[in-house]
Amino acid sequence: MDEKNTYLEAYFNTKDIAKRNSLLKQLVFDLPEDGKDFFLKVYKKERYLDMRLTAIRGYAAFASEEDVALLMNKMLEILKKRPKSTPYNYQEYEILRSAFLLPYLQEKYPYDCFKKFNEQLEKQYNAMPEVFKGIFTCDDKGEHIQLISPTVVRKNIENFLRG
Repeated sequence: MDEKNTYLEAYFNTKDIAKRNSLLKQLVFDLPEDGKDFFLKVYKKERYLDMRLTAIRGYAAFASEEDVALLMNKMLEILKKRPKSTPYNYQEYEILRSAFLLPYLQEKYPYDCFKKFNEQLEKQYNAMPEVFKGIFTCDDKGEHIQLISPTVVRKNIENFLRG
């Protein structure tokens, strides 16, 4: 069994979300031969938008624009509902906006569905209070980059929530 198949099996066999996320990022760069089916299964399995969009990043390498648009339209509907359930969804928003996801997808695949999703994402991001913005990002490899120290973030958010 080759290394890519080991990653595929490990992805579906682990319950640890951080490990699954790490494996998924690796597979996005390695692009396994049966990637279209794999990334579609991942998209259906995951509930976090950033992991779903990571799956779409892999899926887009194999699928047509129309196939990608179908998934992105579903993602857009989910995104629109997020402010109701998670009004300060800064963690997911920052990952989606990072160089690893939407900017990459928009540059590599200039599809209208990515543009529409990005417009909605920016609208929701901009509607959040400033205290939740610019805390961290991800580089083009999907690695976390802390922009404001966790101590400062915690203090700022606590002050905000106290009013």
